[in-house]
Amino acid sequence: MDTLKELSDYRLLILLQEGNRLAFNQIYFRYWEKMYRSAFNVIQDQDEAKDIVQDIFFCLWRKRKTQKIENLSPYLFQAVKFQVAKHLKKGRITKQHEAQIALLNTHNSTEDEINYQELSRRLHTTLDQLPIKRREVFCLSRFEQLSNKEIAKKLNLSPRTVEWHISNALRQIRRGISVFMLILLNILISS
Repeated sequence: MDTLKELSDYRLLILLQEGNRLAFNQIYFRYWEKMYRSAFNVIQDQDEAKDIVQDIFFCLWRKRKTQKIENLSPYLFQAVKFQVAKHLKKGRITKQHEAQIALLNTHNSTEDEINYQELSRRLHTTLDQLPIKRREVFCLSRFEQLSNKEIAKKLNLSPRTVEWHISNALRQIRRGISVFMLILLNILISS
């Protein structure tokens, strides 16, 4: 294992493709902590961040013979960025999350910036297409972190109406960005 520590990422990738578990372990030990911190900085949930990183490594091992990876570090951090965005898509996306996703440590900054800008553009385009009241309720909930009760009081709505607006807004947003996420997933898988 000591000699593997001295190997380049490129050499470790070659050994990984050959099914070398020690090379996989070395990649894991080399990158796990940084990947975990990147995920945790955005989602602020230790267990979810660990799960995201574990899933990425599981996928790396499972697809070791079919996936062609040229640069390991950018690939791994792009995978973190994608999985974090996917995780956030299922839950609460805040301005803080958007900013943190943009700051995830990657080495392929031009491509990452383009992907982030496109995802952000699609999110804001979808938000702009929401009916005014639905957009207002959603923004108060997700961007200003108000509770449903606080929103209901502020906008003179029932809490149930607030829930209805948020649920419908999330449905529209998921549809609006799902096509982009599928394209991004295909790009990552083919990297």
